[in-house]
Amino acid sequence: MFSFSCGYRIAGKASAIPSSINSIAVPIFVNQTTKYRLEQRLTGAVVEELISRTNYQITSDARSSDALLSGIVTEFNATPVIFINGVGSTFLITVRLKLELKELRTNKVLFQNSNYFFREEFQISQESEDFFPEEGPALERLSRSFSRDLVSTILESF
Repeated sequence: MFSFSCGYRIAGKASAIPSSINSIAVPIFVNQTTKYRLEQRLTGAVVEELISRTNYQITSDARSSDALLSGIVTEFNATPVIFINGVGSTFLITVRLKLELKELRTNKVLFQNSNYFFREEFQISQESEDFFPEEGPALERLSRSFSRDLVSTILESF
């Protein structure tokens, strides 16, 4: 099985996170797609990644935070890319988001990417009833890969 994950950073802009930032609010991203609970998976993965890799206090409440990381999921697609006997056996999941990290005291944008694109491939068995159980783990892998890439991009000011 092949796994591709790409978060295009060229369009994004980041600057070093100021030392005055001690807490970051990460409310549930807005989901403008029809994919049920996608925003919750992506937000949860980002929160877990921030907690595991930083010393920032992570909360969902912007009123008690120094910075706000907001996101809007603008696109979700699951497209068959490999067919066996006329049936899709490998699918490509693509997700597009608008993301912004803003310092709340100064309203300064620390990171912004209005076209953050990410993708993940997954295979399904030829038994049609197995499709949905395999899509869930693929979305989890995508969420973890996305969160690692996003947090690295923000922290490294890349």
